[in-house]
Amino acid sequence: MRKADLYVRVSTDEQADKGYSQRDQEERLRKYCEIKGIQIRDVYIEDHSAKSFKRPEWQKYLSNLRKIKNNKSGSIILFTKWDRFSRNAGDAYQMINQLRAFGVEPMAIEQPLDLTIPENKIMLAFYLASPEVENDRRALNVFHGMRRAKKEGRYMGTAPLGYVNKITEGKKKFIAQHDFEAPLLKWAFEQIVSNNFNTEQIWKMVREKADGKGRFSKNNFWVAMRNPLYCGKIFIPPYKEEKGYFVKGQHEPLISEKTFADVQDILDGRKKIVKPKIVAMDNLPLRGFLKCPKCERMLTGSASKGKMGNYYYYYHCSSACGTRFKAEPANEAFLKQLRYMSPKEGMVDVFIEAFIKDFNNKTKAQNTERTNIIGEIDALNKRYQNALLKNADGEMADDDFQEVKKLTKGKIEVLERRLNDLAVVGTEIKDLVASTLKKIANIDRRYENGDIEEKRLIVSSMFPDFLEFDGTRHRTPRLNSAIALIYQNNSKLQGEKNGTNLSFLDLSQDVTPLRLELRTHRLRVCCSTN
Repeated sequence: MRKADLYVRVSTDEQADKGYSQRDQEERLRKYCEIKGIQIRDVYIEDHSAKSFKRPEWQKYLSNLRKIKNNKSGSIILFTKWDRFSRNAGDAYQMINQLRAFGVEPMAIEQPLDLTIPENKIMLAFYLASPEVENDRRALNVFHGMRRAKKEGRYMGTAPLGYVNKITEGKKKFIAQHDFEAPLLKWAFEQIVSNNFNTEQIWKMVREKADGKGRFSKNNFWVAMRNPLYCGKIFIPPYKEEKGYFVKGQHEPLISEKTFADVQDILDGRKKIVKPKIVAMDNLPLRGFLKCPKCERMLTGSASKGKMGNYYYYYHCSSACGTRFKAEPANEAFLKQLRYMSPKEGMVDVFIEAFIKDFNNKTKAQNTERTNIIGEIDALNKRYQNALLKNADGEMADDDFQEVKKLTKGKIEVLERRLNDLAVVGTEIKDLVASTLKKIANIDRRYENGDIEEKRLIVSSMFPDFLEFDGTRHRTPRLNSAIALIYQNNSKLQGEKNGTNLSFLDLSQDVTPLRLELRTHRLRVCCSTN
């Protein structure tokens, strides 16, 4: 009596759509064996795709075949149809040969074929190719559906870091900003632009802030820093003769296009990094900002252990010049000079008034520039439309049209970025400037009570160039323009104090009027005064 193994397979979508049932298949196979007088050896039932033979139950079946030492009498593997066996013609032929090497003959009870007859191989090819064609057609439909959705600005797939998958009432999927991950990721982008720490340090700080929550693995973080999705763009990959391009996404962007472009420039090394990227201990907040007065190298910092077990901190040069300062007096001198620079009462209101005046003057020029840019964009779009019509009428060759398209689209993108940089600031500008200047008014207390990260941010934003400590006070060749202007007016109110000057540098009493520079997401306050 011949022995048979029964193979029952069904996939979830087929079971739902076509009504396939594992119990029904098994029942038909058992009835067939009963009629034919075939002894059933084992039954293998699984719910797995037939695109390949890497299926748990099928691999178990092959493993059992290898354990049978003598199978010369032959056995059969029964299934209802050939698409239960495989949906890949190439893999199916290889598996048939492998089964025959074990002395096993595959048979489909509803599509019986005597494979010893050569002509039946044509029918076998049809039975095996049909489900493969069906799978390929289904996959192609899904591909085109997803590509169309992407062209409409919808993100498809699992939401990336900072976003979460959601569904509208109309059953349409979309991504929304994650309440916990999004603010941290936005902070990371801003930190890279501010250039106070390197990217590795920023990732570690994000991990500390996350405290084990979120998906902030190193790989996820680095991928996110390069993903244009966060500035509202979705990439449409090239397909056949269609080139890849970006579309505006329907999701809410996490950052502006300018911020994303700045981050890419920094990561690519196209921007000169002028601020130090050094991990500093709490007792050495000025490490990486101090320059050696003798050899002009950067001073480092370290701790020395005393005889009594106490630690003493120093700023020192790594060269042979021997420059060395105790950290405590250097830190105290810096804080003392910072307190001297704090704006006096009434200065904030004066600067707000000056800022609003310059802001109103500046926006007039900006509005004119915006109008000019919009005009240039319209002209380029008309040029592209004319080229498109000429190409359609056969008056312009395809190669020439593609070249015109490439040039015009490139120029339009540049102009659109410039237009974004000139975004109109709302009527809340006065409140924003007031809150910012009030923080400057308390800069000494913010520095004294802040953690190491905040201290270094304050130092780097106030002093574009390095500091130089002479053992008594700190000097610098240049202050932030707005800080310098505040300090100078503050000095006039303060007056001379017994010939003592605690400033970081001696500023001229004749101040060149400074411009107000606007940015899309950050305001650099540089007010002019008379």
